[in-house]
Amino acid sequence: MIERKIDHRLLQLRDARNSPLDQICVHQKEACRLAWIEGPISVKASIDLEEPLRKLYPDQAEPVTFLGKVGIGIRKEHLEHGDFREYDSVFLILDKEDRYNGEIEEVPASLCVSIHFCGSHGEAEAQYRKLMAYICKNSLEVAGTSREVTLIDYGITNDINQFVTEISIPVKRV
Repeated sequence: MIERKIDHRLLQLRDARNSPLDQICVHQKEACRLAWIEGPISVKASIDLEEPLRKLYPDQAEPVTFLGKVGIGIRKEHLEHGDFREYDSVFLILDKEDRYNGEIEEVPASLCVSIHFCGSHGEAEAQYRKLMAYICKNSLEVAGTSREVTLIDYGITNDINQFVTEISIPVKRV
């Protein structure tokens, strides 16, 4: 199981390293399983995620957190109103191999507008503005909560110039 998790993470890292930065793309995002914690969450640095994350795994028989599997999201209503400074949820992306004791949401495959950028959560607000401008310009409509995941950060490197974060917003055509 650990070997498969490592393989998944290596694929994710390869994708993060090879994806063009600061380019918006529209693509079909695969279905996934998520464990969510709702509530306003202020994130200035990755350390701000530690307390909400503890709520996701208090009674787990085995560890489920693994680098690149933690993210934060902004609800549709806040995205549409341009409220990008506070997050509405923190989530854990569960691999097929993960055994999680708690509520799991099966997120279906969906059309998304995404961007990879150099930086972390502190630089995300400008990226959300770009994504929302793209959505409006291209006759798209926000269809759900954003998913923001730092793919490369201090868990991989201390060089902040190599950090990569992905933001995906589910959309539908108008």
